[in-house]
This record gives sequence, C-alpha cells and structure tokens, in this order.
Amino acid sequence: MPEIGAYVIGNPEIPAEDRLRIFRDAGFDFVCFGMNGLKEGITPEACDRAGIPFDNIHLSGAKTNFIWGTDPLADKVCDRYCREIRELSELGIHKGIVHVTWGQSTTPDAPGEIGFARYERIRQTAAECGFTVCVENSIFPEHFYSVLDRFTGPEFAHCFDCGHHNAFLKDHDILGKYGNRLAATHIHDNDGINDLHILPFDGTVDWEALAARFAKNSFASRMICSESGGPKTKEIAGKTAEEISVMLEPMRIDKSLVRIEDGKASFYENIPYDEFVSVLYGRMKRFSDMIEKAGSRTNCR
Repeated sequence: MPEIGAYVIGNPEIPAEDRLRIFRDAGFDFVCFGMNGLKEGITPEACDRAGIPFDNIHLSGAKTNFIWGTDPLADKVCDRYCREIRELSELGIHKGIVHVTWGQSTTPDAPGEIGFARYERIRQTAAECGFTVCVENSIFPEHFYSVLDRFTGPEFAHCFDCGHHNAFLKDHDILGKYGNRLAATHIHDNDGINDLHILPFDGTVDWEALAARFAKNSFASRMICSESGGPKTKEIAGKTAEEISVMLEPMRIDKSLVRIEDGKASFYENIPYDEFVSVLYGRMKRFSDMIEKAGSRTNCR
C-alpha cells in the first residue's frame, strides 16, 4: 500500500511543530512543505522532534514566467532558484518541486535558448548540491515538456499534479510520457476548470482511472502526497454567484461546505484545523486503498 503524505497546511495561529504533530496523529506517513513553511519553522529538525519524516519542499514560484524572456527580473528568478537549492541542500533537503510557468496572470515567452540557458544554470547548481528538481505539470504544457525533454539527466525529475492535469491538461498523457521519471505527486481536486486545491473526491477528478494509472507506476504505487489546502477562498474573477454555482455543479462536494458570492467561492470555512487534517487523511487513505486494489487486479491477470 502506498505511503501517504501531505503538504503541511498553513495556519498562523498554530505553531509549526504542533501542526506537524496534528498530521502525524492523523496517520500521515510523511509531510512536505513550501518555502513559507520553512520560514515558519517547519524544518527537518522540527519534523524529527514531531516524529514525522519529510520528503520534499516546494520552491518559490513567483515571477517564474519571466524566466523565459528578457525582462530584467528573469535572471533574478533564476538566481532565486539556485540560491534556494543551495540553502535547502545545506539543511539536508535534496528534493524540491518547481513550476516552469506560474499562474495565468502573465503569458510566458515561448520556450527558447534564453530560458534553457537559465535552466542549465539551475541544473548545474542541482548537480553540485546533489539535488533533484521535480518539474510540475501546470498551465502551459509546451514549457513543461521542453524542460523535461531538454534536461534528461538525474537532476531533473517529474512531479505529477493531478489537480493541474484535471483543470488544464486533461487530454495530455503526462504519466505515459514521463511516468518513468516520477519522483513526487500532488493529489487534490477541483471543478475541472479552476485550480481549487480542494479535498480529493470533492471535485471532478476521475479517481478510479487515476488509481489504475498509479498502480502501474513504480513510484506512485509506493508513495502519494496530498497538496489540498485548508479552508480557502478562490477568486473567480468576472463571474456572478449564479455563474459560479453552475460552474461548480458537477462537483461532488457537499454544497453546505461552499459559500458562493459574486467573483469568489469559499470552501470548508468552519472546519477546525485538526478535523480538516483528519478528513484529509481519510480521503488520501481511500485513494491509497484504491491504488492497492487496482494493483491487485493487475497482478491477478
């Protein structure tokens, strides 16, 4: 059965180590975190004290789209990635997640040599530090493909994000193309359009089909990781409350857990932190069991 992990959900009212213990006590086998979590005190040492292992960290992503062009920020973004890789390696963290594009507010320049030169700098830094850069599928597939196709050595691996796949790249067989390089997973759900990061089984992801794919993958059949957020508000610009209600109708979520207004939808507002983490573990355990069952069916053929 796959080990079950999760990215530690932020909450400024709960100290970092207390949050780690909540994830441990809920049943999670390991945790992951982002650079903000690191600043809050979620470190390898804190994980040791809380009695739960860690697997990877999500590197900063802001302004990543600029890395493909000539904007003065481009080299600063590249410098930031290289600096974070060095800093994390010094802390004993040797696997990190990156986007090669970030968000939809700006459209990146087309993949080209100027961007590849910056990723070569990132590759060299990773090689020097013994660090694995896991490239996550996101909105612009051509950039994601171009990096993994260009950099085939051990410094670059793949992180499969099932929520991003469901919302942006449903017709792309990413696991078929890069499943042999899989080194991390991000498990969460959405409405098939917006990147909501809600609980598994509350959106429109085809979990049976995904479990069957994971059962055949040497990494995903051993280790899965949630990237569901906690209670949150998602801005859906330009949409009325009625339009958002129609958009979210195909989802399986209990509608009493959603508050819809013009331009936004709020999820899980009144669920306490420890209760939400417990529910999240239950959903991930359900998916883990589905992978195990799918694997058993495959082995019996």
